[in-house]
Amino acid sequence: MIKVMTYLADHLFSLRQEIAHLQNMNNHYVSKTEHSPLDESALELRTVRLRQIKKELADMLIRPKDAKVWWERLSKSRIA
Repeated sequence: MIKVMTYLADHLFSLRQEIAHLQNMNNHYVSKTEHSPLDESALELRTVRLRQIKKELADMLIRPKDAKVWWERLSKSRIA
């Protein structure tokens, strides 16, 4: 169980770092007055990734009533 908790803590830390990086990139985008097609495409990809992270975090909050299902789902996500 401690290994699972360590995994969760590490995963949450990784997501926090990724969110901070995406926010920095978005701030850089906003500071520019003109945007190339590549800038626009990168913004779209960052937006999609932030939505994915938001969904992943929301899914982590939904815990089945049966703890066994939750642990199995967690171990499967670790493998993937």
